[in-house]
Amino acid sequence: MQTAEQLIASSVNLVTPPVIFARVKSLVDDPNSTSADLAQAIATDPAMSARVLKLVNSAFWGVRGGVDSLSHAVSLLGMNQIHDLVLASSVIGTFDRVRPELMDVTKFWRAGVFRSLAATALARKSGVSDVGRVFTQALMSDLGHMVLYIKTPELAALAKLQTRDKPWERARAERTLIGCDFAQVGGALTDSWKLPQSFGEAIRNQNTPQDAGEHAQDASLLHIAALLAEGRSAEDGDVAFDTRIAPFAWQAIGLTPDCLGEIIYAVEADLAATSQMFGVPMGNTA
Repeated sequence: MQTAEQLIASSVNLVTPPVIFARVKSLVDDPNSTSADLAQAIATDPAMSARVLKLVNSAFWGVRGGVDSLSHAVSLLGMNQIHDLVLASSVIGTFDRVRPELMDVTKFWRAGVFRSLAATALARKSGVSDVGRVFTQALMSDLGHMVLYIKTPELAALAKLQTRDKPWERARAERTLIGCDFAQVGGALTDSWKLPQSFGEAIRNQNTPQDAGEHAQDASLLHIAALLAEGRSAEDGDVAFDTRIAPFAWQAIGLTPDCLGEIIYAVEADLAATSQMFGVPMGNTA
């Protein structure tokens, strides 16, 4: 039995963020750094530079007129938004270094992109301005499962098997079998990367957003997006995951379930293009 913090501490060689993100984070955290410093740091990684520019120019981001340089991107979106884009771009590459035998990694990332788009669509509709933060939080919100499948694959698979008919009970099964659940592990991971407190609290409390305190809105966005993603990929089409959404979550974001059709339509419209930008094949299934 392990705590989430113990499990992450023992996984340091597997979940260390890439050098480019560490450099970007240090610049964003430094009050004396400039936008030019940030653009120059990203430019040292050609693959990251290309991906950031693709994301900024995508229909999802909504920047008009075309952004053809990193300095222009930083000036338009600001250092914090670029930080979150680099983080989002780093996450998939970091965890693609390992491929758990008992996990369908491609399906995992498809669901992650869906979750991110759903959370940001909800955020926009509820008036949240920092959609980059929400997108990245949502993309990272299920990383705890990836870590569990890397470190305790048999027990993680058993927890999923035991709750096949009630997948919303999976976190409870993980706590019983492993000592911690995926949300706790995800929160511990973001803490170890020294990300803003909003990341850890939102991810840690995504199953119970009412416990997230001042970060309840972010946790609620992740809560709703995760259940929509689970419903989309569920083998049993009769499982109504949207009915599992906590009423508190709707109150926290100021919306009602009536918006779900609009949200899902918006997500499906952007899903293929956004997945392609992150190098995630869509395949024939969710």
